[in-house]
Amino acid sequence: MLEYFMVFLGGFLGSYHCIGMCGAIPSLIIYKNFWIGNLLYNFGRVFTYIFLGFLAGLVGMYFHKIEFQLFQQGLSILLGFGMIIFGLQVVGNIKEKGVPFLDVIFFTISDIMNSFRKSPFFLGMFNGFLPCPLVYAFLMKAVLDKDPLKGMLTMFFFGLGTIPAMLFSSKILSYISPDRRKNLSKLAGVIVIVFGVWTILRAFGIGHHH
Repeated sequence: MLEYFMVFLGGFLGSYHCIGMCGAIPSLIIYKNFWIGNLLYNFGRVFTYIFLGFLAGLVGMYFHKIEFQLFQQGLSILLGFGMIIFGLQVVGNIKEKGVPFLDVIFFTISDIMNSFRKSPFFLGMFNGFLPCPLVYAFLMKAVLDKDPLKGMLTMFFFGLGTIPAMLFSSKILSYISPDRRKNLSKLAGVIVIVFGVWTILRAFGIGHHH
């Protein structure tokens, strides 16, 4: 459970990083009740994260079945370094430069989202597909879970951690300064980096429990 708590904490702290990009989305919701609309929006996001976690766990399970230890080790090292890079992006040590392919995805999904302002669950569902280094980092963790159910749990706890900040995003944007939000998100980046380092160490047989 400590591992899932760390994932939850990463989502909670990391949401202050994402709030700059997605924090204004709840204000787009056109729904009869503000709070129900926002809850549906957040449930939609978490639903997408769980779905992506299932796919990531499925991919990890498939690769785990390949009886080639060097491949397994190489994959873990690659994913570990990937998590470290995404963690450094969240911390701010590496700039999140615009990637043409990801930019196309971002604007395409944004256009789709404009069609679901009256359907907050679907608005949140498509929001979950927006490119985000933090989401990618924890999806790598879900791949390493090597099990669809565990992958779903990883992304569920990540999504759960993001709900408080996204639910009260308008208040947070008003009362918590950008610098403070940045400092909070840095802690999430550190958690991702720790997961990445731990993954690499495990690939070399360090930290395994027999």
